[in-house]
Amino acid sequence: MKRVWSILGWMSLVLVIVVAAIVAALWLALPLVSTTISIDGESFSLANLSGGELALAFVAAVLASLAALAVGALATALGLAAGALGIGIGLLATVAVLALLASPFVIVGWLVWRAARRRPRALPPTATA
Repeated sequence: MKRVWSILGWMSLVLVIVVAAIVAALWLALPLVSTTISIDGESFSLANLSGGELALAFVAAVLASLAALAVGALATALGLAAGALGIGIGLLATVAVLALLASPFVIVGWLVWRAARRRPRALPPTATA
């Protein structure tokens, strides 16, 4: 179990590094001059960020991207689980209906089998002296 958590930890680290690299590449490639963010009535231009504000905006962009990936993965897993549960309930209902429909035939077949099978004859008693 320790190995599984180690592998998951390394995979998470690689995911964070890949997402950070993608966000950094997009940050440098996209035009930021006309991009503004408004928070509580104050507007911030991404082109005018520097120092700590730039680092904070970068970390926020990476965290938002990771959150979007996590929500997408969880929504997919939830959809697959709900589909599997629906298929399972459908199969269970189908088996129950078939068992109910087939039960008279099974009972009649069992009775015919009991009536038609050969019973072993009893051996005549032997006299011992």
